Amino acid sequence: MVIYNIIPKPNKYVYGDSEYEISSKSEVLCSKEFVEAGNYLTDYLKTKPEENEGFIKIKKVEGMPSEAYTLKITNDGVFINAGDYAGAFYGAVTLKTILMQAKKQNGKAVLNTLVIEDKPDNAYRGAMLDCSRHFFEADTVKSLLDNMAFLKLNKFHWHLSDDQGFRIESKQFPELNEIGSKRASRHLKGFGMENDNAEDYHFYTQEEIKDIVAYAKQRNIEIIPEIDLPGHTMAILAAKPELSCTGEKAEVLTVNGISKAILCAGNEAVFEFLDKLFDEICPLFPSAQFHIGGDEAFRGYKLWDDCPKCSALKQKEGISSNKELQIWFMNRVCALLKKHGKTPVAWDDCMGDSLDSSIACQFWRPNAVASVRKQSLKRDVIISSTSYFYFDLKYSVISLKKAYKFNKVKVGLNKPGQRILGLECELWTEWIDSKASLEFSAFPRMNAFAEVAWTELKNRSFTDFYKRLAWHKTYMKIKDVNYSRVESGFIFPKGIVYHLGEDGSEFKKSAEIKNAEK
Repeated sequence: MVIYNIIPKPNKYVYGDSEYEISSKSEVLCSKEFVEAGNYLTDYLKTKPEENEGFIKIKKVEGMPSEAYTLKITNDGVFINAGDYAGAFYGAVTLKTILMQAKKQNGKAVLNTLVIEDKPDNAYRGAMLDCSRHFFEADTVKSLLDNMAFLKLNKFHWHLSDDQGFRIESKQFPELNEIGSKRASRHLKGFGMENDNAEDYHFYTQEEIKDIVAYAKQRNIEIIPEIDLPGHTMAILAAKPELSCTGEKAEVLTVNGISKAILCAGNEAVFEFLDKLFDEICPLFPSAQFHIGGDEAFRGYKLWDDCPKCSALKQKEGISSNKELQIWFMNRVCALLKKHGKTPVAWDDCMGDSLDSSIACQFWRPNAVASVRKQSLKRDVIISSTSYFYFDLKYSVISLKKAYKFNKVKVGLNKPGQRILGLECELWTEWIDSKASLEFSAFPRMNAFAEVAWTELKNRSFTDFYKRLAWHKTYMKIKDVNYSRVESGFIFPKGIVYHLGEDGSEFKKSAEIKNAEK
């Protein structure tokens, strides 16, 4: 009997004691809806089918839950059943993982018979990449999507606008790219980092975005874009200063941290601009969800206090606080997005009882858990706790084991009536400055996260996970994924908590271990 190293761990796995052989001569037969899932396997097997050389059959079965699949390796053939494309694709991913580990004999993969019945514990299993602070080329984004698909993650939250850069091509507002996508230094200053004074001018063309969205769809990954509003908008205001409360000229931020920049809530031109911008970019992203940020806007509240337009709006609408004004702003943006067929998502610090209940809450601040529990009874919630899932933090702060140990029960987000969509891990990139640094930050913690998101709590064990991870490290090594060899450590209370890209001590230590492995 062979036990295959599958991550995330299937929720039901029965081992057999026979064998079946698959090779490049084996047929892959698919229901018409599942052709792309079949292609995922044929691309690996490089199939040239011949009769009587074995087969893999991917079949649509009505009534199965979304994303669920069964995989049966029998003496007669290999069978994947699913009710939808997602389930068929995940069955194919599991089978590919098994094929790569199978004993090879006479040019064939010798598979042990088994039955796997599997479905995810969470419908939403996401990863966020910030491409504003440091821009990543399309090929790097696709590489991340490939690794996400292999781990059965299904949502890619794409942070495309912040103080440090606007990254979507806009033909309606070319100044967003000519000014907002350009900054005076690629590297950002702060927390031990310095500016390099090398001009950074990057954005994704609309054709690149369409290509990446299609690439993700083939891998059952939905891309959810984010334009952070009303704060985190220095790049937008550098291009459109008339949308601020002061109208003063601004520059795209070249330092780490958060600016006081904020869109003027009392200026109707702001909403006219957003309406036109949404009209242009919403069609690029088929997802029903659209992230509108909403975090840390309090840094710009003083500008609202001093703004005649915002003061007049408060008086007109009977608004007594800037938090209420922000909720009013977010509700206006929500209405605009609904017009364009989108449902908004926002970070937990803009939540309030008067916020439109269709706006999903993304929980990130550990001290906000009590209010998020309350919000979860009236709106959808995505869990991305800073304490467990912020992978820009050093491994000494969020170790591999800590990422694995997250438990919805312990934070009280598993109760009846709570609308918990699922989990998301975050890759903020103030300190992630290259593909190697990105992969170092993400892996192997994303492997742990994927199992936490997919596998039921009763079936999880860190010791068991760590044994299975050994094969996945070998796989990543072959694929030249720069996963971290550093998995934990100790940090002094006042130490820098970010790994600081390729200049970080943990990154350098990992590189030393990697070189020693060669």
